[in-house]
Amino acid sequence: MDRKYNIDDASSGKILEIANHFLASNLSLRTFAKEYCDFSHVTLRKKLLTVLPTINVLVSKQIKEKLDESRAKNIDEDPLARIRTLSAIDLLLKEDLTIPKIAEYLNSTEMTIYRDLTKRAPIMEEISPETQKEILLKLKDHSRYNLVNKGR
Repeated sequence: MDRKYNIDDASSGKILEIANHFLASNLSLRTFAKEYCDFSHVTLRKKLLTVLPTINVLVSKQIKEKLDESRAKNIDEDPLARIRTLSAIDLLLKEDLTIPKIAEYLNSTEMTIYRDLTKRAPIMEEISPETQKEILLKLKDHSRYNLVNKGR
């Protein structure tokens, strides 16, 4: 399907068409939105969870189940996030790469890498308190460097 859905489609009865297309696509929500919507996956998720239930409860339930099953609840349930986080820590501490460079190297986003280093790393058992402190200090150093180089 070459059609792009717009925000009006997602806010109307066409949300059912979008939902069925998403279920049939076997794509992640992010990928589906990128390919078929002219709005973000965040907006699509919100519309699927708020508008769709008023139109079709059964399809809404299927959507909720698909969204819940594809979403890792924490770092222990997501082995790829664990590997990415450990790689990001290595690149930060051993190679002194910045978050944008780490994101580029790992083919990820800056926000994901930032979350890996600041939220996920501290709850991983294999990351010592000393390493956690090193991560925060290195991020602080990079932050200071960015401020100085931007003339602030």
